[in-house]
Amino acid sequence: MASSTESPFVGIALEVATANLKHPLSIARSRPLLYELKVSDMLEVMQPSQVKKPKRGSSAFETDLCVFEEVAEGVHIPRVVIEFKTGITTHDILTYSAKAERHKRIYPYLRYGMLSSSEKSIPGRAFTHNESLDFFFAVNGLEHEQFESEFLSLLDAEIQASKLLQAISYGKLSTRLFRTEPIAQRA
Repeated sequence: MASSTESPFVGIALEVATANLKHPLSIARSRPLLYELKVSDMLEVMQPSQVKKPKRGSSAFETDLCVFEEVAEGVHIPRVVIEFKTGITTHDILTYSAKAERHKRIYPYLRYGMLSSSEKSIPGRAFTHNESLDFFFAVNGLEHEQFESEFLSLLDAEIQASKLLQAISYGKLSTRLFRTEPIAQRA
């Protein structure tokens, strides 16, 4: 269900992604992701069903949109989360940066960002207060075709980054260099 500060762009982005993502990738709205794994007082980890199908309120936060990759029958790992807001406030940045950090403890390859429908450019506070968000996308003023092209390009880049981080995180790839690189385009 859409909140009062959630951008109507969620539905538009969902349609664009659904029409363009191909199996094994898919996108889901309002899907919860784990922010912690609990060990019981008998040293048992959460039930596999809790890990594969998290529920809001049971160590999971809902996300606006999440791209998943089906890696085995019934196993869908999260690749990219996008949280939608009309404007980006300092509170939003702090809140979603903290949520991103919590989710990344469980899914170290997860890419996490925000989309703002009323901002024409990323406000400075996003750079000042962000700690764990990987991207911001300001879409105000974009024509539908430009939005679709840039959004799909962003999704592709973030999916590829997630796959690379997964390979590094699980020892399938080693690297001599890691860096984050800002991309700036005039608004």
